Amino acid sequence: MKTFCCFLLFFCCSNLLFAQSNFNTGFLPKIIVSKKLSNKNIWVNSIESRTFILDDNNEFSHSLVDISSIISIKTDFEQSFNFGYILRFRDDKTIHRIFQHYNFVSQLTSIKIAHRIAFEQFYQSKRQTIFRTRYRFTLEKPLSGERVDIKEFYLKLGNELLYDFTDLEIRITPYLGYQISKKDRIEFGLDYRLREFIKNNTQNDLWFRTIWYISLN
Repeated sequence: MKTFCCFLLFFCCSNLLFAQSNFNTGFLPKIIVSKKLSNKNIWVNSIESRTFILDDNNEFSHSLVDISSIISIKTDFEQSFNFGYILRFRDDKTIHRIFQHYNFVSQLTSIKIAHRIAFEQFYQSKRQTIFRTRYRFTLEKPLSGERVDIKEFYLKLGNELLYDFTDLEIRITPYLGYQISKKDRIEFGLDYRLREFIKNNTQNDLWFRTIWYISLN
């Protein structure tokens, strides 16, 4: 609970500090469907939509749709590698993204700590390629007991840093999760993003996030 309070305090201070900067807010729903191919391989597919409630022009608008496909390969119980592709439709543009993830997880009694190191390549046109690195830290804790059982809630806190070799983006994600069944769970909460940090042209995004996880096994 102390960690959760620290996240909220940082979130509030960030909004006060950058109150004069550009601010966007909206909805960010996502559906993730996974299928176990073998003991070590998982195929994960997702679709995500982004809609602004309030954009830079104080208007309601639809921003983009992402469709992704990932192959996750476990090396042992706590480590895995992801290789994936995202097709992004944004306005009249189509953006292709290829990414590679390294994940490792630590289980401390009732708390699960996860780390992810990622490398991404964006291909928007033949002449434009963007490279980006990112690091994500998440902490997950059941609200009752030492593990998350069916029909129980859990708290998930995340912090992510993204760097495209020109500027830095910071993301903070406090989520409340619910284990619907053995194969379904849902998470909902906030996704706060602080962009163009180094360029001193700060952009603030606050998304209302919902993620539905579906397992086909």
